[in-house]
Amino acid sequence: MGSLHSRLADNVYESIGKYTELKRDDINAWEERFLQQCDLGSRTMNKEQFCKFYQDLRPSENVKRLSENVFRAFDLDGDHGISFSEFLIAYVATTEAPLEHKLRYAFNVYDLDHNSMIDRAEILFILHAMFQLLGMNDNKSNKYSYEQCADTIMKTLDINEDQCISKEEFIQGLLKDTFLQSLMNPFQNA
Repeated sequence: MGSLHSRLADNVYESIGKYTELKRDDINAWEERFLQQCDLGSRTMNKEQFCKFYQDLRPSENVKRLSENVFRAFDLDGDHGISFSEFLIAYVATTEAPLEHKLRYAFNVYDLDHNSMIDRAEILFILHAMFQLLGMNDNKSNKYSYEQCADTIMKTLDINEDQCISKEEFIQGLLKDTFLQSLMNPFQNA
């Protein structure tokens, strides 16, 4: 494993400190914990390592299925790995940021094919993960409720009725509908 001393610039510490309660020592401790999950000599986590790490960060919740989609949203440069700086920026944005910023990340979790739109199939896929996070069983009796929820989400958020939800439709719709917000925002309790 590389040096555990942080390679973050001073302005990163200042920026994080400005918006959160995290101090330099806290960030360094997080980085050390992060790097312990990486392969020897690496400063980047692959998806499997990240999913385990993310589940450890939220042990009281069932985030196994959701963590794979969070990985995609946190992988800011799309290189199929997460550096500590990517993790720190995304984690702070999803835990400390204003609601609108959290919803932007939530949209990225739902947008499985990265086409800047969410369709009904993507909603169904993530609903299964969200229901699991909320402790709801994944059995046949819930299949109808998944379908019903997906229909309600599409009807409520797809303002222009093009069978897809844009990022702006998603954010504006969830800002107005607290029930859907509580259902669809994986970062609300983070």
